[in-house]
Amino acid sequence: MRNIASSSSTPKWTYDVFLSFRGEDVRKNFVDFLYSSLQQKGIYTFKDDEKLERGRSISSALLQAIKESRIAVIIFSENYAASSWCLDELAEIIYCNQALGQTILPVFYYVDPSVVRKQKGSFGQAFVKHEDEIEDKERIRRWRAALAEAASISGWDVPSTADGHESKCIQQIVEDVMGKLKNFVEDDEENHVGIHSRVQKINAFLNLVADEVRSVGIWGMSGIGKTTLARAVFDRISTHFEGAIFLHEVREHSKRYGLENLQEKILSEILRIKELRINNVFEGSNMIKKRLCYKKVLIVLDDIDHLDQLEALAGKHDWFGKGSRIIITTKDKHLLVKHDIDRMYKVEVLDKYEAVQLFSWNAFKKNCPAKDYEELSLQIVHYAGGLPLALKILGSFLYGRDMTEWRSEVERLKKIPEDDIMKKLTVSFDGLQRIEKEIFLDIACFFKGKKKENIARVLDSFNFYPHIGIKVLIEKSLITVSKGRILMHPLIQEMGWQIVREKAPEEPGKHSRLWVDEDICDVLARDRVTENVEGLWLHLSTPKYVAIKNEAFEKMIKLRLLKIHNAYVSRGPNHLPNEIRWLNWHGYPSKSLPDSFQAEKLVGIKLQNSRIIELWKGIKFLNKLKFINLSHSQKLIRTPDFTGIPSLERLVLENCSSLIEIHSSAGYLKSLKLLNLRNCTSLRRLPKQILLESLELGRLPEELGYIESLEEIYGDETAISQPPSSIILLKNLRTLSFRGCQAMALSWRARLSSLVLHARGQDSRGFVFPSVSGLNSLAILDLSDCSMLDEGLPCDLGSLSSLQELNLGRNNFSSISASSIRNLSRLRILELIGCKRLQILPELPRSIEQVYADDCTILQGETNLLTKSQKLNTVSFTNCFQMLQGLQTSKMVYATWKNMLKELPVLHTEFSICSPGQNIPAWFTYQDTGHSISVQLPPNWYCNEFMGMAICIVFGLKTPVMVVRSVNRENTAVIPVQYRYKGRDKLSPPAVISVGAIAIETNVDSEHTCLAYLPCRKLSQIPQNWRSNDWTCIELSSYTPRFMEFKAWGVRLVYQKDVGEIDNVHRDFQLIE
Repeated sequence: MRNIASSSSTPKWTYDVFLSFRGEDVRKNFVDFLYSSLQQKGIYTFKDDEKLERGRSISSALLQAIKESRIAVIIFSENYAASSWCLDELAEIIYCNQALGQTILPVFYYVDPSVVRKQKGSFGQAFVKHEDEIEDKERIRRWRAALAEAASISGWDVPSTADGHESKCIQQIVEDVMGKLKNFVEDDEENHVGIHSRVQKINAFLNLVADEVRSVGIWGMSGIGKTTLARAVFDRISTHFEGAIFLHEVREHSKRYGLENLQEKILSEILRIKELRINNVFEGSNMIKKRLCYKKVLIVLDDIDHLDQLEALAGKHDWFGKGSRIIITTKDKHLLVKHDIDRMYKVEVLDKYEAVQLFSWNAFKKNCPAKDYEELSLQIVHYAGGLPLALKILGSFLYGRDMTEWRSEVERLKKIPEDDIMKKLTVSFDGLQRIEKEIFLDIACFFKGKKKENIARVLDSFNFYPHIGIKVLIEKSLITVSKGRILMHPLIQEMGWQIVREKAPEEPGKHSRLWVDEDICDVLARDRVTENVEGLWLHLSTPKYVAIKNEAFEKMIKLRLLKIHNAYVSRGPNHLPNEIRWLNWHGYPSKSLPDSFQAEKLVGIKLQNSRIIELWKGIKFLNKLKFINLSHSQKLIRTPDFTGIPSLERLVLENCSSLIEIHSSAGYLKSLKLLNLRNCTSLRRLPKQILLESLELGRLPEELGYIESLEEIYGDETAISQPPSSIILLKNLRTLSFRGCQAMALSWRARLSSLVLHARGQDSRGFVFPSVSGLNSLAILDLSDCSMLDEGLPCDLGSLSSLQELNLGRNNFSSISASSIRNLSRLRILELIGCKRLQILPELPRSIEQVYADDCTILQGETNLLTKSQKLNTVSFTNCFQMLQGLQTSKMVYATWKNMLKELPVLHTEFSICSPGQNIPAWFTYQDTGHSISVQLPPNWYCNEFMGMAICIVFGLKTPVMVVRSVNRENTAVIPVQYRYKGRDKLSPPAVISVGAIAIETNVDSEHTCLAYLPCRKLSQIPQNWRSNDWTCIELSSYTPRFMEFKAWGVRLVYQKDVGEIDNVHRDFQLIE
């Protein structure tokens, strides 16, 4: 009986309940009913049905069953103590309770608990007999102690429960068992890394209190933990249903045994039918519908990969009774969509800290790496990319191995993927159609991390139908899209590489795709390429000499994609394959493309930083060519003849400083959508069919407006000083930028006087813009750094009904018409940075979200100027001391801050105000000086009323922030804050969040204040298996000490009541003394 002592500290629970009872007293009545009720609730119960004389000692099988049961239900009846077998069971149960934490639930079936505890009545009489017949007095002592212990535990007295109605008493016992099991499941989930929060989300989707039938789909890539999550949910809630079943690996099982077998399993398990035969799927579907339509059931269908499986096993909601729940796991999101699943949950990879824990549990049997193994563990965790499958396989493989073996495995993984992981992942690839496989392999080898729009453009040139193909890959969990870029898990990408290599692993020249720098340089130098090569992607991180045999490209007759970057090649190729669709060669070494090059399928040419003087001579008929980018080609003198490329949509010639003219055939490019001539400082001649008269220095042709397909124009820092009046005809123009055009502005000719503002005179400098009333699609307008005077702004600026972003920074006007800005009903972002003559800030539209007026040194404004917009979230007035003086500062900031806070219940977003100031308002409850602050969190601080955190920082700039804001919006200076949570025995990883944005180009000696609000979702950088209220402190500190010095802090936890009380705190908002 003492074999338990050698068992694991974490017991293996095989059964939910073990029933201990005296058969002749209760087997055929109370126990049978109790056992059936437990089984119906899905509670796995052990009941010994042996009816014959069972000998003098307890069997090893029964001992094992007791040991592996979570709960022991002991039914004490009149003759219980008369059985030495029952007493041995009881002694073992007490031992398991003490050694393994087994739960005991006593039921007193018409016997008083005191009789059992003190061994009186029939129990006393039984022990008199045992004393006479049994010589082992220690055994009898254990029996007596066990009875006393068990009878002291709170349990169920049948006669006094539910007025003696046994059926009701049994119901209450079952509910008690269910409650205890639920708690056990929750405790177990603490040992499943990252599972707790995910289970909570699934349970919220299931909404068990609702009566209707609900279905929830769990989807994600292979090995992500879908089955583990579904199992955890099932174990937690299965007891709430009349019947429950978890069907593992439906995809594999249906292939081997057919869907009929799975239908039999569902009915047999839920209806408790031992022998059931279904002849065909149609019969099985009808039987499920008819037999389960009045039963509340829980069915989990794991690893579904075909709609037929769903239709056969869970066709419609009306197949099941009220309150039923169907859970489906799959790698294919579209299956869930097609089957009209009610809610869908995507399983994400583990974060870094969860991944370390899971790996450590498998590699070290604890939640952190062993000493001296930390760095190697982090390398393997990085390789696994948060994928639970990989973490478990690699952790288990390395368990118990020494340091040398660990290092060897880390090096091996850099070159050879783990087979067990790859086999699991390849399943998703095998289910793709041919073109979908091609798209997947192209992304894996060439395009991971690139913009989706650009990838689709290239894939479309291969006739791969990328819009539907990419969608399929997303639905099958092979790729994701984030911030417009296509991403792929590292192990999924490695699986793609392995598929490309598998036919000739040691001969890269025979692969369909080449992407490894060393392989490419080798096969090009040694002329080992073959006709198999369809794509070559050489992107060197630093410039390097690469030898290319002249014959190399002649062999690649199937080549459709060529990308070479940072490769120094002494001379260009004599031949390029005519099958090529996309040619991208950074630093192309020749003066022109080969004369023999006639790639009729060519769609894109990108030869940046090339030595091209002229792309080609004469006419080439390339009807499919849509994109030409020759930017930064300093030797380019003229463009090619465009006669043979009527489909051209984008022509980028940025920074071609030697470019003198654009070929006259450009006038026939009716499909042209983008023309980029930025920094073409030598450009003097434009197409004559557009220019009806000799080109006047500093002017664009009047007929530019007739190219109606144009969507974007970038004329930044060119010699062009004024746009033509015909620009108003560009109905499809969405982006227009003339940033940095500061040349002498000439007066408009008399014949254009009705369309433009007159210049101040021939001696004035500054950009002058014509009427904009026809640009109805314009969303982005950048006229910054143009030395514009008051007369330079178009009088009808307010007519731009689609304008969302307007940049007028670094200009010389002193005022802006109030109606010009106020009438821009869709304007979100206004930038007036560095307008040092601007005196009055114009009235803003209600749509405004961000206002940047930094370094407007004489700007003035009203207190309520910024309070009319309900969407305003970012305001920056750094170095605006004239407008924000003394009390006026506090009034304006308070009014704006109050307005922002009042919109919180609607917007639920972060916001910030940056302005001069050196005080922390008294409204902030936690205050400190220095570069950091430690905030002690109150008990239960994270509750339903909690909205977020307000922060106030007094800071000074150590160096000026050089920020150039433009329509590209690539440069933004933010105020970054690092924060981390602390608990009694744990510390969260540090995280960084931006609390405001500023833009200033001069040294600032005075102090500034940033007021910011962060909603709770922005403060959620806590590993998912840690509860928020476990944290007792949050530390905040400066993240950029070289650039910005934090001098003082204020912090306030914001609750719903604070929003309603903000009207009463004006006196607490003093920023400047």
